[in-house]
Amino acid sequence: MDIGITASRYAKALLEFSTENKEEQKVYEEMTTAAEMFRKFPQTLSYLQNPAVSNEQKKQLLCGACGSNTEKISSSTQRFLQLIVKNNRTDLMPFFAQSYITLYRKTKRFIKGKLTVPCEISDEAQERFKKIVEELSNSKVEFQVEVAPEIEGGFVLEYDCYRLDASIRTQFNQLRRKL
Repeated sequence: MDIGITASRYAKALLEFSTENKEEQKVYEEMTTAAEMFRKFPQTLSYLQNPAVSNEQKKQLLCGACGSNTEKISSSTQRFLQLIVKNNRTDLMPFFAQSYITLYRKTKRFIKGKLTVPCEISDEAQERFKKIVEELSNSKVEFQVEVAPEIEGGFVLEYDCYRLDASIRTQFNQLRRKL
């Protein structure tokens, strides 16, 4: 079984179904939450693979992974979780979530961008970087700013598959290698 093909088929079906129900944004947020949960707690996967765990328990775990206890998950996600539990595909949920995220971003034409700076910068400067990335990529950008004093100065800009490292630390390292 090719996990990539299976995951993309399930993700495509979920995107189509959630779009019909006008819940694709909510499902995107839920799949992002689930993907992050599986990244932080990989032992959850062994729980989903355990045959001693009932289908109802697996469904409850997956519902919890897609959203917090305070908010109810979308009906599209609930139906999707019922389907994968019924088809014994719960162990593939991390792949389904990641495939949905990728497909959703591609469909909605937006990418993730990350700016790493040595200290806090103004909202105005963040917006300028965001606009530059949007113009270069011709897409909307979900932008994240991270403060990392170890870069000493300058910035590191990452988006899509590009990386621009204009940090002082990198320039010092390049100079050190040349000497």
